[in-house]
Amino acid sequence: VGGGMGATHGDASTYPRLADVIGFCTPDRVIAVSEAVVTIQRDFGDRGERKHARLKYTIEDRGLDWFRSLLEQRLGFALEAARPFAFTHTGDQYGWQATDDDRWHLTLFIENGRIEDRDGASQLSGLRAIAEVHRGEFRLTANQNVVIAGVAGPDRAAIDRLVGQHGLDNYREASPLRLHSLACVGFPTCGLAMAESERYLPALVGRVEALLERHGLGRQAITLRMTGCPNGCARPYLAEIGLVGKGPGLYNLHLGAAFDGTRLNRLWRESVDEQGLLAELDGLFGAYAEERESAEAFGDFLLRTGRVGAVPPGARAT
Repeated sequence: VGGGMGATHGDASTYPRLADVIGFCTPDRVIAVSEAVVTIQRDFGDRGERKHARLKYTIEDRGLDWFRSLLEQRLGFALEAARPFAFTHTGDQYGWQATDDDRWHLTLFIENGRIEDRDGASQLSGLRAIAEVHRGEFRLTANQNVVIAGVAGPDRAAIDRLVGQHGLDNYREASPLRLHSLACVGFPTCGLAMAESERYLPALVGRVEALLERHGLGRQAITLRMTGCPNGCARPYLAEIGLVGKGPGLYNLHLGAAFDGTRLNRLWRESVDEQGLLAELDGLFGAYAEERESAEAFGDFLLRTGRVGAVPPGARAT
């Protein structure tokens, strides 16, 4: 409980926060627990200040022990102690994956979630053509991609042909950096945007890819996320490289989150333009190429070498 990405520039009372693990419940009690969490926020959440009207601030103000005690009081039973768990993969697994019900699922890379027909890739037309023959489902992922789900084995070939014809197989050639990039819609769609994001990120990724290639890191997977404002819709505070719009052409640069999204990053530089951003990354990539340990992620490297300080679980990033 208590996770949230939203923040406001210049207001230190707002901040991104990771959720806390407070216990374990069996599947048959999930709905009851969820309802009790919602009612606590209903009854104790701040209704006077919109920027403070989030569960993360209610927990920050009153404490996690208070929250757990009230939750269990409303439930009429105590949560069990949290059980061990680990995330082994938090990104999307592109390409075909089989499940034990003899069905196949094809995850497609949709850059920044924008499906359209453009030069070299008629993705919108392609998905419409697939929809005419597909007998399963289309699913959207939390990383803005599309899964063609529930495909019978004999139907794979027809879908593969359409995927290839319409440039929907770009996941085969895209760099790991591009496959792990996200952006919110930003200008011109969002009225809160202060800077470009969705329209700008693809070109910026190309320039960052060139830096990685220069340092022999072209196949290194790094999470990069960009938003046009600090509300965090593309989860920039959980990216190894997070860019948060500050104004036209200017971004706050955040660094040092965990690759698997289990650690917040920290603000590294404020209001940098593209030239300044690339200069910062060029130096850091050079150090990473020379000093990293085997299989060490970029965010972990920044943490281990003291370039970025860790954000403890439940703490706010600064």
